[in-house]
Amino acid sequence: MSSFALQMAMAPRVALEVSPAQIAFSELLAVPCAAMETLIERELCANAALERLDAGECPICRGSWRVRCPVCSVPRRRERATGDIADVAAAEPDAQELLRAAQLETCAADAPIVEAVVDSLDEHGLLDRSCAEIAGELGVGEADVGRVLGVIRSVGPPGVGAADISECLLLQLDALGLDDADLARAVIAGHLPALARGRFSSIARALGVPRARICEVLELIRRRLRPYPAFDGRAAAVTSYVVPDVVVRQGDGGFAVELVEPVMMRLGVRSGAPEASRARAFLAQLHDRWNTLRRVAEYTVERQQDFLTDGPAALRPLTRAEVAAALDLHESTVSRAIAGKHALVPDGTMLPLSRFFGVSGGVDGELRRLLESAVDPLSDQRLTDLLRDAGYPIARRTVAKHRARLGYNAASLR
Repeated sequence: MSSFALQMAMAPRVALEVSPAQIAFSELLAVPCAAMETLIERELCANAALERLDAGECPICRGSWRVRCPVCSVPRRRERATGDIADVAAAEPDAQELLRAAQLETCAADAPIVEAVVDSLDEHGLLDRSCAEIAGELGVGEADVGRVLGVIRSVGPPGVGAADISECLLLQLDALGLDDADLARAVIAGHLPALARGRFSSIARALGVPRARICEVLELIRRRLRPYPAFDGRAAAVTSYVVPDVVVRQGDGGFAVELVEPVMMRLGVRSGAPEASRARAFLAQLHDRWNTLRRVAEYTVERQQDFLTDGPAALRPLTRAEVAAALDLHESTVSRAIAGKHALVPDGTMLPLSRFFGVSGGVDGELRRLLESAVDPLSDQRLTDLLRDAGYPIARRTVAKHRARLGYNAASLR
């Protein structure tokens, strides 16, 4: 009769384990630049040991960063064929509607003042001249201009006609009619630059309230207010723009890559503060993110110099696997590094980093050249061989798809 026995034994086994730090880095790497500001604000609120430092020189326009660079915080072209003319034209009817609405609420004698005040509103809906300047130009009393400005503010979107962002936010806060808005008003009126730089602890000390209350004010501003009123609901069109992650510059020696985040998001650790180790760990992950993104962008730009110079037809074959192998990274790391990221290229165009990858642009250009220069019709197999010799190793069926998309028949029908 057979007998069975169970035994326990130890044996070596190889297993791949991913640490929490690696998981956190992978998640951080995939976040686009525009969303990083929100993530960092959340971390600044949660960790008093983390502080925002004064930003340096903007890598886009070389101006000085404040809350946002005043030169670069305008809508940019996302593709080569898109401009800003449509946005400007679309804003005109809204200004005219505001003018008509204000004229209905004022007398005929106020018409020149109404027109002058509306004409003095910039593209964001803010007043770029003082009431005294407008009054002096028209030869009327400053009080009359102030009265008309009040009418325009009452018929326009909350915040329109404000002198600056702080007043715009205060006007919007008044329009909300909140029961307890004294703290928010104090922060906006006296501490807005410090709030933008994440100096929550210093604001809390100055106002004699817990730090958490300042974070609540920030959340209120982010959820319920907006820095520019624009015209009639067009604030989204003014303030929603793609923030470049990478700036590509052309010089005598070729192209150079600069990252926006290290300048835009300069952070430090308050030594001796509680949770300083957590703050240092977060900064380490940020620097790993920047280093990885810089390496991927530099390699990509180096490989696609012809694309940057001559356009889509010069796009060279480039895959994430190639970049990963060249930089000794995992392919998934490269994918996360380029996901949702954008590059501002020398001609002022904003391009997704994913545009630098693939074979479509280069294949189409080379395939069209082969088809148009051939004396006799070339078969798909012959085209496949010629493309491989030119540096485009793709399958015959893929060549057939590209050929058909370009409008060329098969060789037997040409």
